[in-house]
Amino acid sequence: MKLFALPLVVLPLALAACSDPSPAPDATATPSMAPIVSESEALAPPVAPGASASAAAPTEASFPMAMRGRWGMNAADCDPARADNKGLMTVGPNSVKFYESVGEIGVVAERSDTLVRATFDFEGEGMQWQRDARYELADGGKVLILTEYGDDAPQGPRRYNQCK
Repeated sequence: MKLFALPLVVLPLALAACSDPSPAPDATATPSMAPIVSESEALAPPVAPGASASAAAPTEASFPMAMRGRWGMNAADCDPARADNKGLMTVGPNSVKFYESVGEIGVVAERSDTLVRATFDFEGEGMQWQRDARYELADGGKVLILTEYGDDAPQGPRRYNQCK
């Protein structure tokens, strides 16, 4: 039975190898209207119809102006004379500082005038780590809510009040 099946498999392959794969174009053939695309254009992410190319550009890796400054979990954290202000968070143009760590904005997933969600590269106490985090202004810009994501992230959002 196996000997009978072998010619059935080999014969179509042999015939396909001998056939002419495509006819040569003749003088009456019309050129293709498909655009010529470079390799870098072909690998670029698609842009939705009607959207501009700038809409597909990466989101700016910075905190909005309204988020920059000092934020405390309680009033004592905002007192610059205190050395025990462990709930103080200082937001700069592209970094966030906590009591013993600093995080630099990495890849930004979402950004507006009131929100930043990004992957942050942290360093502190001799260690380095990454954290997916979302910073969002609330209560008219007086409160900054920090939500961190991941298995080792603190549970639930944390509220910081703007230091005066």
